[in-house]
Amino acid sequence: MDTTPFHLILFALDIVILGGLFFWLRFRRPASKRAVYQFEKSLYVPAVTVRRPSFLWDMSGVILFGGFGLFCFAVLSRFIYTNYAQENIYHFNTGQCIVEGIALHGTLFLTGVAALLYHYRRRVIAVFLACCALCLAGLGFNALYWEPYHLKVEYYEIKTPKVKERLRIVFVADIQADRIGRHEINTLKKIMQQNADLIILGGDYIQTFQGTREQHLPEKFRQMFLDYPLEASLGVYAIGGNIRGHADVRDADLFKDTSVEYISVSVIDDDLGANKELGPIDLVLLSLGDSCGGVGERGLTDSGNFIVMAGHYPTYAVDGYKSPRPGGRVLSGYRNAERAPDLMLAGHTHGGQVVIPFYGPLPSEITIPFWGTISLGGDEFVHQVPREMRSGFFEYSNGGRLLITRGSGMERGWAPRVRFFCPAEISVIDIVPSEEVEGSNSK
Repeated sequence: MDTTPFHLILFALDIVILGGLFFWLRFRRPASKRAVYQFEKSLYVPAVTVRRPSFLWDMSGVILFGGFGLFCFAVLSRFIYTNYAQENIYHFNTGQCIVEGIALHGTLFLTGVAALLYHYRRRVIAVFLACCALCLAGLGFNALYWEPYHLKVEYYEIKTPKVKERLRIVFVADIQADRIGRHEINTLKKIMQQNADLIILGGDYIQTFQGTREQHLPEKFRQMFLDYPLEASLGVYAIGGNIRGHADVRDADLFKDTSVEYISVSVIDDDLGANKELGPIDLVLLSLGDSCGGVGERGLTDSGNFIVMAGHYPTYAVDGYKSPRPGGRVLSGYRNAERAPDLMLAGHTHGGQVVIPFYGPLPSEITIPFWGTISLGGDEFVHQVPREMRSGFFEYSNGGRLLITRGSGMERGWAPRVRFFCPAEISVIDIVPSEEVEGSNSK
C-alpha cells in the first residue's frame, strides 16, 4: 500500500507550521521597555534601547504551532481510519501512515524547532529538542525498519527421562508474507541452519489484501519452498492458521509438491522417531478449530511417551495457568493443568509486536477520548490470553511446558508493520535426556 500521498500532505503541513513559527519568532515582542543598556559615556554613544526577546513569547509560539500540527495530524489520521475512506477513497495502510507520520514528521518538526530556537539563542531548549528528535528518529527506525526484519533464534531446553537422545524441534509461526523478499528467504535459511530433527510451521503463511504489491503471491510462496526446501529426519509439518491469505488458494496448495506436509485436521502420530532411537515421542498436531480450545483431552495419549502438541491459537493450552501478578487471572475450561502435555506450541499473538519496558505488551484495545475505542491488534483469541503470556516459555504444575512464539512475520493489512522490543523469532527447543550435561547446544 502506498503511503506517499499521506506524507505529501504532512510535508505541506510541516512547511506551513515551521514557516509560521519562523515569523512568530522573527517578529518577537520585546520583554519590557525597562530592558535598557547604557553604553559607557566615554564612548560618546547615546543611550540605546535593546529589545530583549521574551522567553514566554518564544515558547508560547512553539506550543501554539506544535499543538496546531498535532491537531491536524489527529484529524487527518481519524479521517483515514474510517471504513468508508479505506474502501472508497484510497488504499493507504492506515496504521503504517500513523506510525510513520509520528516518527518522520515528528522528527522533522522537532529538528526544525530546534534549529529556529538555536538561531534565536534559545540554545539550551534547542539542544534538548534536538536530542528528542534524535531519539524519536532512532525509535522509529528500530520499530519500522530494523527490528521487524531482525530475525532472532531463541533456544529453549527441556530435560526429561522420556527420551534417549537429544531431540531438536524448530517451531515457526505467523510468517504472514505479503511479498517474497529477503526476510522470508532468510527465515527458511535460518530454519535449516538449526539441524532440526522435527520442523513445525504454526500457521498464517501469506496475507493478501487490497493494495498488496506482490503479484501471484501464492505461487511465489510455494516456489520459495521449492527453491529453499526444509528437511528434517522426523518430518516437516505445517498446521492451519486463521489468516487464509487468498480467497482462491487453500493453505494446502501453498505446500503442494514441497517437502512440507500440510495438516488440515487434528492428527496424532504415535511413537514418532522410535526407529531412530530418539524417543519415541507422540506428536499431536491440532486443526485450527481444536486449537481454539475444543480439543479437550482427547488429544492426549497414554503411551508414556514424550508428548508434543502444536496448534495455532494458544487458547487450547492456557487452562490452569495462574498469572504471577497479584490478582492475576486464572484461566480454566479447556484443559486440566495436571494433564498438560510435556510440550505445547502455539503462535498467533505475535508477542504483542510492541512491548513497553517494565510494562509488557500493549493491551489489545484502548479508548481515546473524542476518538473512541481502537484496536491495537489481535482478536478474541488474543484477548483470552493474559497480557504477560503473549510470548514466552511457561511451566505448568505437572511439569508440562507451553511455548508461545513471537512469530517470524507481522500483522498486515491496515495494521502498522512495527516491532518494538519484540523481534521476530525462530524457536528452537532441545529435548534432552535428564542425565545429559546441562547447557549443551542451547542458550
